[in-house]
Amino acid sequence: MSVNSLTLFSRVILLCTWAASAVALPGDGMQPLDAVRRSAESALRRELDPALTGVTLSAAELDARLRVPACSTALDTSTLPPRGNQTRVLVRVSCRSPANWSISVPVEIRRETQVLLLRRAMARGESIRAADVNVQTRTLAGLASPYVSKVSDLDGRVTRRPLPEGTAVTAEALNAALLIHRGQSVTLTSATGGIEVRAPGVAMADAAANQRVRVQNLASLKIVEGIADTEGVVRVNR
Repeated sequence: MSVNSLTLFSRVILLCTWAASAVALPGDGMQPLDAVRRSAESALRRELDPALTGVTLSAAELDARLRVPACSTALDTSTLPPRGNQTRVLVRVSCRSPANWSISVPVEIRRETQVLLLRRAMARGESIRAADVNVQTRTLAGLASPYVSKVSDLDGRVTRRPLPEGTAVTAEALNAALLIHRGQSVTLTSATGGIEVRAPGVAMADAAANQRVRVQNLASLKIVEGIADTEGVVRVNR
C-alpha cells in the first residue's frame, strides 16, 4: 500500500471515529435535553411580573433524537414577554462553545385563578351579591382570565343578559358599575371660569362612569343632561 493510500485510509478512520462519537449514548458529550427545557422555562419566568401568582410554565418535550454537543458555558436564552391571552411562547435556547447551536423550545403557560359560579339563575339587570356565588379555583391557559375573581368586583354591577345557574361570571357578562341610579338624589355641578356651581337634582335614569344621564334640576325644575362624574355627582356643562 502506498504512502498516499495509507494517508487516505487514516483520514477515513478518523472520520468514522468522529461520526461514531456524534451518535454516542446520551450523557457522552451530548447536551441533556432536560437542561434545555429547564433553561427555557427559567427564561420565560424572568419575563413575568413577579406579582403574578399561580403561574405554571411547562416546556414541551423535545425529540429524543435531537442531539447537540454539551455546552461548556451557561446556556443563552432569549424570548419576549407573553401577551395576556398568549398560551404558548417560543424560547430560543442556544450555545456558543464548543459548538454553536440553538433550539426553539415551546413553553406552555397556565395560571391558577379563582372564578365565581352562580348559585342561582340571574335575570338581566340583576345585581350579583356574595350570597349568589360560590368561589371555585380553576387552572386556565394563559395569564389573562375573562372571569371575575373577587366578590368585591361585583359591587354596583348588574347582569347584561340572563345567566343560568352554575355559570362562571365573566366581566363581559356585567355592565360597568353604576354611579347614578334612577330616582336617586344627586348633586349637579357646573364650573365656569374657575367658579363651581352646585344644585340638587334627581336622576331620571341609571348611568355608569362618564355616561350621559338626564337629571331634573330641583332648583329650576328643568330637565338637563350631564355626565356621571362620581357616585351621586353629575357634571353639567353650561
